[in-house]
Amino acid sequence: MTADMTESAPYCVELRPAVELASLIEDPEVFATISYGHNSAIDPQLPGRIQIALPPMGGEELIEVWRTQLPLQQASFGPVHYQYCDEFLFGSLLIEDTVFPDLARASAFAYQQIHDCLETAGFPALLRMWNYFPHINAEVEGLERYRSFCIGRHQALDEWHFPEEQLPAATAIGTLGEGLLIYFVAGKKPGIQIENPRQVSAFHYPEQYGPKSPTFSRATMMDWQQLYISGTASIVGHETRHHHDSLAQLEETLNNLRIVIEQAHQKNGLGCNSLKDLNLVRLYVRNPGDSEVLRAYLAQQLGEKTQIQVLHGDICRSDLLLEIEAMYAPC
Repeated sequence: MTADMTESAPYCVELRPAVELASLIEDPEVFATISYGHNSAIDPQLPGRIQIALPPMGGEELIEVWRTQLPLQQASFGPVHYQYCDEFLFGSLLIEDTVFPDLARASAFAYQQIHDCLETAGFPALLRMWNYFPHINAEVEGLERYRSFCIGRHQALDEWHFPEEQLPAATAIGTLGEGLLIYFVAGKKPGIQIENPRQVSAFHYPEQYGPKSPTFSRATMMDWQQLYISGTASIVGHETRHHHDSLAQLEETLNNLRIVIEQAHQKNGLGCNSLKDLNLVRLYVRNPGDSEVLRAYLAQQLGEKTQIQVLHGDICRSDLLLEIEAMYAPC
């Protein structure tokens, strides 16, 4: 299947210095800013103003900036705060997961709220999800919190009757601050699901990784030539590779990214055909002491136009030392 590449991108995404935040909020074309620190927060009055409890590692402090020239409307549905136009919907929510008996019920509630919001707004297709919560590898009553999160997400999407072939690209990272923070992009029609032939699809992982498999795709490609690559790690088949070696894990992760890009380029006509074409790369690092070496190596592998953000966060498997998500979003 080849996408009909006739539409122009409805928004652009870039990294800007964090010191520009105040002026960016006043820019009428800026509808979302993602910043990083020691607390997670969203602003109901400015639905796109999001802070994630992931401290930046080294270099200039940056924020992610989303821009559009399309007129947006603002609304809320329960805990979900969002903006939308004819082309897309951008939303977020932050809930105290500790008020629920477990993270499974917290994530099920969050995704059910997102479902009801999107049904009401008329944007049934999830395209990209970001999920952040603390203590991701901690065990509660014998179950790792990430696996508990997956149970709740799976339950909600199952009740939603969400088609497996339309699962969105997604990230799940452990933060240093409290609360389950989710932000997302949705559309009126689904994107194209991209999988990686050298990896088992996450939604088909065996039960050794939890009672319910992680429900996301390796990447989602849009008609307007944007590609969202999910959080990607040093996994081949379904097994972690290169335990205790962060540089080897980085190279294996980059191999996976190359394959995803190749799949989107060869099978679906994506204008991006190498790592050097990516616009944005976000590297999550478990051990702060690894960050500078990993950043330097990553910069060598990417093109000059690729913007890199390095953040301190925990990865969904305790034996993974890093994770990368990426975006190809030409404007």
